[in-house]
Amino acid sequence: MSEPPRTPSKQSVAVAPVAVVPRQMQMFTRKAITEFPQKENSADSLGEVEADDNHHYYIKADAHGRLVRASEWISTHISEAVGIGAPTPTAIERIDGSVVFGSRRIAGVADKVTTAAYLTTPTATNVGVPVSGLQTILSSIYALDMFIHNDDRHFGNYLSVDDNGTRRLYAFDFSRALFWQWPWTGFPAIGQNTRMCGAFLRNSHGFDQNSASGTLDRLSGLAPATIEGFINQMPTDWLPADVRTQFVGWWASNARNARIEELRAGIIDGSLL
Repeated sequence: MSEPPRTPSKQSVAVAPVAVVPRQMQMFTRKAITEFPQKENSADSLGEVEADDNHHYYIKADAHGRLVRASEWISTHISEAVGIGAPTPTAIERIDGSVVFGSRRIAGVADKVTTAAYLTTPTATNVGVPVSGLQTILSSIYALDMFIHNDDRHFGNYLSVDDNGTRRLYAFDFSRALFWQWPWTGFPAIGQNTRMCGAFLRNSHGFDQNSASGTLDRLSGLAPATIEGFINQMPTDWLPADVRTQFVGWWASNARNARIEELRAGIIDGSLL
């Protein structure tokens, strides 16, 4: 595990730069060498593997009749493309031959309790010194989650790393985004984790409308060809052809920008906060 985190007043959060081009992924699967059971209860995780590249991955398969692998893969790539750091996604062939989604374990990552404590320590009570960058990245993540209809962003699916005094924050776990409730109707509702935790974090750290709006601008700028490129890089059986056609068609339509502008307006007037 990581070294003990320093107090928030001495840390800053590094906001990942906006990617100029999508992350280039290898077009083949990694093979699991060793498989480990779940270390904690999770509704969607299958546990962890060590793969043939000597990295560890948390793995997931489709579950509850939902396209979890495709949701994780595409959402993770979209996150990186709009400037929000996320663990490297990889297709993993398990020992039994099945191919699952893998999220690479980040070296030095803090445990969930440490990260949750960091997030829930109010900026205003942090010796009166703002935590640099935290408001910005949290606001960006909230805008992305609302757009891709991720209703389950809670304190347990943020990752943080103490990088020589700089606390770097990552978003992971998009199982209940994208195709979990596709086609979308509206946005995650009040009472769901994304809205409840979002409200808590706003109360603790404030909200940066410019950052959220910038994330929406970058989503607007993601071309349909870019989304197709993300899809082409994952195993074809993760997303049925009819759903692929529908989703790419939606991304190319006016409906995408209409959703972006509806969300932008709801963030500005507070109805979607």
